[in-house]
Amino acid sequence: MESKQDLLRLLNLANQRIYGEKANPYSLRQLSYHTHSKFNKKRYSSFKIPKKKKGEFRTIDAPNPTLKGMQRALNYALQLIHTPNPAAMGFAQGRSIVTGAQVHVGQNFVYNIDLKNFFPSITSGRVYARMLSKPFSCCKEVASLIADLCCYENNFGKVLPQGAPTSPTLTNIICDRLDVKLSHLAKAYGLCYTRYADDITFSGMTNIFAEDGNFCKSMRNIIENEEHFKINQEKTRLCHRGIRQEVTGITVNDKPNVTQEYVKQLRSMLHNWEAKGYDEAQSIFIDIYNRTNTKHHASKGVHHIENIIAGKLLYLKMVKGDNDATYKSLYGRFDKLLSSKFGKGQENVDDDIISTFAELESLLID
Repeated sequence: MESKQDLLRLLNLANQRIYGEKANPYSLRQLSYHTHSKFNKKRYSSFKIPKKKKGEFRTIDAPNPTLKGMQRALNYALQLIHTPNPAAMGFAQGRSIVTGAQVHVGQNFVYNIDLKNFFPSITSGRVYARMLSKPFSCCKEVASLIADLCCYENNFGKVLPQGAPTSPTLTNIICDRLDVKLSHLAKAYGLCYTRYADDITFSGMTNIFAEDGNFCKSMRNIIENEEHFKINQEKTRLCHRGIRQEVTGITVNDKPNVTQEYVKQLRSMLHNWEAKGYDEAQSIFIDIYNRTNTKHHASKGVHHIENIIAGKLLYLKMVKGDNDATYKSLYGRFDKLLSSKFGKGQENVDDDIISTFAELESLLID
């Protein structure tokens, strides 16, 4: 691609591949508008959602519908061109938090690291430079347009917004060198290595994770000095086999598993429906949801308990497998409740379970 017109043709071609006959072509005027910094404030709306840790929130910068559509089209093209490093487990076809957790099952030591301000640490300059290199090999004008289309100016500068469809894919693209270097380091020390967005995990049979040891010194040098990310020391933790070992929220001591708290919460929701009826169970759920979420999050339509349970069951199935006794038992109870209330089983639940499941997975990334 050599011009803005070429980029527009790519976006419209990708958009047609995604939506078929329903695709509405983008105009040169729309592309110019959404790549112009003058209209920065009009392109995004910001809100906060709670993290797992009580009292902490994550800022989401959500693009407007037209920009989101353009980013989705570009994201489609980027994913066709770029294959993430084998160690990158997030936002890559055939990989997930479960495949990432499986790598670390049965190890004596699991060492977890969190990258601080991960998305804001990736500037438009880094995106621009990466678009100039292989396999993209864009000209300067197109590389600049892509960086403008995908980045947003906030308190951190002009950076990747957490909330844009392109941001997760671009983090994998930017982190290629990081993943290569950390994979080689892990291999040199006989360790396993994976990364899910900003969650980095090493595991091994011997404890070589002393802060002043050679491994940690080399690791910090790669992450902070060479690749210009920042380690969040408050979220760095080493877990041995005698305690619960987790990778992106999944227990990995003996096999991939969810926490007891997760199953307990699911059982509680089913019990409320069975014992108190649908209406009261829905009322209890909404009360808890509104008390534990931001006003913006809680006001985005009515969240129905059957969709939340369905999403949680999908997650449980993904982690434990569809032959797991706990999953089969809870699924059976839920299916019976659905048939009694709506005259249909789980396979016909509202499509909101898709977004619910995606939300559950995203909340694991702290």
